[in-house]
Amino acid sequence: MNRLDIIIPIFNEGENIKNLVVEFNKKLKMKYKIFICYDFDEESGLKYLDKSDEKLIFIKNTGRGPNEAIKSGIKSSSSEFIMVYMSDDFENIELINRMFELIKKDYDLIIPSRYVENGKFLNAKFYKKLITNWGSFLMYTISGVPYKDCTNAFKMFKRSILKNIDLVSKIGFTFAIELTIKAHYNQSRIIEIPCTWKDLPNRKSNFKVFRWLPFYTYWLFYSFFYRFIVLIKNSLKISK
Repeated sequence: MNRLDIIIPIFNEGENIKNLVVEFNKKLKMKYKIFICYDFDEESGLKYLDKSDEKLIFIKNTGRGPNEAIKSGIKSSSSEFIMVYMSDDFENIELINRMFELIKKDYDLIIPSRYVENGKFLNAKFYKKLITNWGSFLMYTISGVPYKDCTNAFKMFKRSILKNIDLVSKIGFTFAIELTIKAHYNQSRIIEIPCTWKDLPNRKSNFKVFRWLPFYTYWLFYSFFYRFIVLIKNSLKISK
């Protein structure tokens, strides 16, 4: 099925989500469906969306929070090609076309990155930028996962890689780190490409830095220790 299933978690989005859907209709070149994943029936963005639009599929979160909303969307999708996208990201829509061509050919997971050459991270609040920068730096330098933006929730991947991955993360956007770690150690074909992340002005961020920090830290240590388990196993194989 040459269709892209786009998973978008929303929370108090208002008219913003409608504007994003309009931009998708203008700029995306592939067949696609958008999975609007929300926590509450009172979600402010729902009233701005056309319930009769066949491209839109509405998924009520079986849990709470963005991570569970994303997982609910993934479970409800059916295409081989899946993308998680943020509702306030108007900078990277045309990049999706390039990503889709790459995923159809040679790759299992595409990581749009703020930290590779030509990547940008603009207008973010200080604490959000600090924790994201440090988290990505530590993942890259000590965890054994050779990608510079594991924390970015914006990702495109093939459904087939989930056959050997059980997503257990529940808080924040930690699925992004978990997916990258497990895909890497499963030897999936992964590529990073530059993207631009720009927070919208006068928009309250839903990124809960201090509340989510322990859960991001967990995946850092998970990868760090998993790396040594792999090294030990490989050493034992060589010694035999």
